[in-house]
Amino acid sequence: MILRRKTLPLLLASASLPFAAPAQDAGSAQQGGGDKAVQLAPVAVRGVSVDAGYTRSDASGATKTDTPIIETPQAISVISNAQMRDQGVLTVQDALRYSAGVRADAYGVDSRGDDAFVRGTSFTQYLDGLRQNFGYAYARTEPYFLDRIEIVRGPSSVLYGQGTTGGLIALTSKRPQFTASHEIEAQVGNNARKQLAFDFTGPLDTAGHWAYRLIGVYRDSDSQIDHVADDRKAIAPSITWMPDQDTRWTLLANLQFDHNGTSLNFLPHAGTLLPNPNGHIPTQRFVSEPGFDRYDTQQRSVTSLFEHRFDDTWTFTQSMRYSHDNVDYRTLYPDVYSNPAYPFLDDAQRTVARYSYVSIDRHKRFVTDTHAQADFDVASTHHRLLIGLDIGYSHTDSRQGNGFDAVPFDLFDPVYRNGFLPPDVTPIASSHTRQTGLYAQDQITIGEHWIGTVGVRHDRATLTTGDDRSVDNATTSRFGLMYRFDSGLVPYVSYTESFQPLDSLDVYNRPYEPLRGKQYEAGVKYQPVGTATLLTATYYDLREENRLAPDPENPLNQIQAGKAKTRGVELEASTRIASHVDLIGTYTWTKARPDDGTIVAGLPKNQGSVWGVYHVNDADGDGFSFGAGARYIGTNYDETGVLKVPQKTLFDAMVAYTQGPWRFAVNAANVTDQRYNASCLARGDCFYGPRRSIVGSARYRF
Repeated sequence: MILRRKTLPLLLASASLPFAAPAQDAGSAQQGGGDKAVQLAPVAVRGVSVDAGYTRSDASGATKTDTPIIETPQAISVISNAQMRDQGVLTVQDALRYSAGVRADAYGVDSRGDDAFVRGTSFTQYLDGLRQNFGYAYARTEPYFLDRIEIVRGPSSVLYGQGTTGGLIALTSKRPQFTASHEIEAQVGNNARKQLAFDFTGPLDTAGHWAYRLIGVYRDSDSQIDHVADDRKAIAPSITWMPDQDTRWTLLANLQFDHNGTSLNFLPHAGTLLPNPNGHIPTQRFVSEPGFDRYDTQQRSVTSLFEHRFDDTWTFTQSMRYSHDNVDYRTLYPDVYSNPAYPFLDDAQRTVARYSYVSIDRHKRFVTDTHAQADFDVASTHHRLLIGLDIGYSHTDSRQGNGFDAVPFDLFDPVYRNGFLPPDVTPIASSHTRQTGLYAQDQITIGEHWIGTVGVRHDRATLTTGDDRSVDNATTSRFGLMYRFDSGLVPYVSYTESFQPLDSLDVYNRPYEPLRGKQYEAGVKYQPVGTATLLTATYYDLREENRLAPDPENPLNQIQAGKAKTRGVELEASTRIASHVDLIGTYTWTKARPDDGTIVAGLPKNQGSVWGVYHVNDADGDGFSFGAGARYIGTNYDETGVLKVPQKTLFDAMVAYTQGPWRFAVNAANVTDQRYNASCLARGDCFYGPRRSIVGSARYRF
């Protein structure tokens, strides 16, 4: 025992490769564990509830430990695989539409990424506990590859370092299972969507030490925008080695090749939000050039997830990922910025000039997170201590080009290939980033009712661009206190801080200052023991410095808009009723004010949603299921508060039939096919929201 405890700090400091740890005596976990197991049982039992329908009792995104949501002093939403299946989500952004505190589709139809507001600002995305995306150009994650999505609202820098003030989205991949399961799914839908997917998993040996998973997606599809494809070829093989109950090592690979175009069109106010003598600009309008426009991504990554339990006290976990991404981004967009009040070249308000832009990037990333967890008792308190070190490194090579096409482009009756000449593309200075964070967290259970969380972290971040080098250091902390009543009611208060170094550059190749924030939060959670019901009510007061905002002069750029104060109330409920009905309901009130007197464009003060599915026979059995949902998005404004984007209510629906190994379903989003503006900016552009999507699917399991 003494030798093992001396070994642990060395493993933590060196971030050694995982195959060294299993050499420890696997039987050590059984030594001296009987008394402690009995003593800890009451603590474990209090956190146990039933996972049924859409309700999940545990989430690891906010604490990096398997902590019940009801015992975490932070607002969390968990989007289960069952919910994603019932709602027929096609992107990660689709999956965020029925969560409190989130404004999905904030900039309408954008093929470049899954952008959304979380508590009035952008979020940071993590996959399997490791940061996934760097910069604004990246490959979108395939939702079919995911087991669940966790939305951790509010700062989380103590554990992650690289996180915005609004929160983070924690994705969890499907992993190998030791029970065999195989499925094939075919989809067809509007916009000529055709997709074939498969998911195979099971044991590789009779002893139960090895398991595999192989998931693949092939898609040939158009999109809402003319001439813009939505094609994907992706495969994700993985393998798990579990020599005993105390050791698990999983390797996951991902190969993904997307062929897309740019669907974010930066259309003028007149013809979208404001009147135009020619009517509305069609929502499918393509403003770039066929054959030139593209947003193609190639992603290759390998992830290692290792965990070893030494004894009843110590557990060692190490995660690491290497990824190599290529992004080829070429587009044209209207010049609505030189004169936002009248961007047209003619009196008929039809034609505009266009800018062209090319960015061809190669990203190499390595991220790792190594931590040790200790569960122990001191007097009448139980401690779950987490000590960790994470390191991130990225290298980016880019070639860019800009141009201006003065040939009038008719937004209502476009003529393509009318003398357009692509801009010259030249290399720009490479950028290198490195971030190192050392953190500690203690989750303390005092007696039968009090739960406290204390954490601290120190970060050092370095950004090198050409001959320029900048270094930032920061120390962040978190504190939380909860009281758990026997009825399942848990009020809490918390304080959290954020620090996010930005490893991307603006379009002028200038580095950004780190984002910094702090938040006070108070709330109450209610989950009756043993039920599939979870209710959460939250109030927060959040302050952020150096937040990113759209550049009023360049639509492809972001600027740092100083300080901002955001307050909000979030209500969220999920439940299952009598094995027949699954329900989700949310309400969000948000008030965000930057210190320059503007407002956060595109952020409504009020939002609400409700989604329900009725299973005619049984939720887990054969038969018909009928689902319907409504999403209310309140009025929002541009930064000046002058341009008013009207409120809207969007409706979604589904019908499914399950019989034995077969499941047939039809999902529709924006059933009434509303044409609406998602948001508009004072610099001159507006963004249409997604129109109606209808997808039919057939799944066979064997």
